[in-house]
This record gives sequence, C-alpha cells and structure tokens, in this order.
Amino acid sequence: MAVSDPSLSLSEAAQILGTEDIAEARRVARLELSLARACPVCRVLMRRVALLGVELRARELVERLAPWERDEHSVRLVAALIVLHGW
Repeated sequence: MAVSDPSLSLSEAAQILGTEDIAEARRVARLELSLARACPVCRVLMRRVALLGVELRARELVERLAPWERDEHSVRLVAALIVLHGW
C-alpha cells in the first residue's frame, strides 16, 4: 500500500493500522513504533524524523520518501506517527 497523499487523515491512519477505533489505533501505533526498530527501512525513517525534528510533519515526510523507503513497514510507521502525534 503506497501512501502518497499528504492529507492522510487520522481515520485513514487508523485504518492503515488495521482498526477504525482510535483508542485501539493508539495501542497498535505504540506497538508499531517498537517494532520499527527491527526494520532497516524504518530505522532510516526514524533517524530522519529525529534529525528533522517536529517541525517536519509525518505527512510531509511521506512525500519525501524515496521509492525504496516506501514499504509496508514505513507506511505503517508514518500512520503510527499520525495517530500518536496528530501529524
């Protein structure tokens, strides 16, 4: 599933995480962030988020991803950031 729309909404992010319930989406998002440490692509994405800081929102980060960075894990990671931080 490719995410290229910078207007990804909270409900769409929750659906990417496999739920329509926002409370459940938050739980899944926290788990997703912990699992991201095991994925080489997600680790790169997490480093980029840390380096760029909070001024760069997750939706904007999706637009900056190279094609090789857009795997299922990275899309779920961006959805997790949107669910947890409203980015």
